Amino acid sequence: MAPSSVRDRVPPAQEKVVISRSGNKCAYPDCGVVLTISPKNSGDRPKATGKVAHIAAASPGGPRYDESMTAQERGSADNLIYLCGPHHDAIDSQLEHHTRELLLTAKRRHEQAVDRAVRSALGTVSYVELEVVCTVISNAPPPPQKMGIERALPLQDKIQLNGLGLTSVQRITDGLSQAARVAQFIEFQHSTIQPGFGRRLVARFKSDYFAALAEGLEPDGVFDYLVQTAIDNAGPRDTPEIHAAALSVVAYLFEICEIFERE
Repeated sequence: MAPSSVRDRVPPAQEKVVISRSGNKCAYPDCGVVLTISPKNSGDRPKATGKVAHIAAASPGGPRYDESMTAQERGSADNLIYLCGPHHDAIDSQLEHHTRELLLTAKRRHEQAVDRAVRSALGTVSYVELEVVCTVISNAPPPPQKMGIERALPLQDKIQLNGLGLTSVQRITDGLSQAARVAQFIEFQHSTIQPGFGRRLVARFKSDYFAALAEGLEPDGVFDYLVQTAIDNAGPRDTPEIHAAALSVVAYLFEICEIFERE
C-alpha cells in the first residue's frame, strides 16, 4: 500500500508562535538572516519571507516522521522551526545531516539567543517604540464587550494557575522590568492626547487574547501569540527595540488585566 498522502495542517496560530519565538530570523545554525523585506513606500507593508518547517514531518514518509506523535504535536510550535528559503529546502533534502536532534538543538539555541537579544534591548525602549506598539493595538476596533480593567489575580497566582513554563515566566519578568515606563506612557496618552486610550488598549488586548484561546493554544503559546500580534501590527519597523516594546506592553497588560482562565 502506498504511503498516506494525508498531511497534518499547521494551525496559523502555531505559526505565529514559532515566528515570535524566532524573532523573525532564520533559526538555522550560523544563519540568523532577517526574514522580512522592509517596504520602500509608506503605503506598503513589510513582506515576510520566512518559511515554517516541520522538524518531524507532517505526513508518513516525510523527513524525520515520527508515527508516535499526534497530529496536534506535529502542528505544535514545539515541532516547528522558522527558516529562510534555502535552509528550509536543505533540511528536507539533506537528511543525513539534518537529523531531528540537530534541528531541535538549533531551534532551542536560536530561541534562547532571541530572548537574550530582546532582554538586552529592553533598556533602550523609548516612548517612540511604545507609541508604535500601543497606538496600533488601541486603535484596532475591538468587538463589543465591557470596557475597563477588572481586578486581576496576583501575578504569581495567575502564573501558577495557568501552568506557565519557565520560559514564559522569564519573558514576563523581563517585560515587567519596563512596567513603570509603560504605565507612564499609557497615562500620558490618556490624560493629554487620547482620552480613553487605556481602555481601548485593554479592550483590544482582551480581544486578541480570546482569539488566541479560540485557536486552541496552550497558555505559553497564548503569551507568545500576543507578543507576535503586537509586532505584526507595528508597521514597517522591525527592530530589537520594537520586539522589546511589544514584550513590555504585553507583560504589563498580562499583569493588570483579568485574563487567562481562573478558578
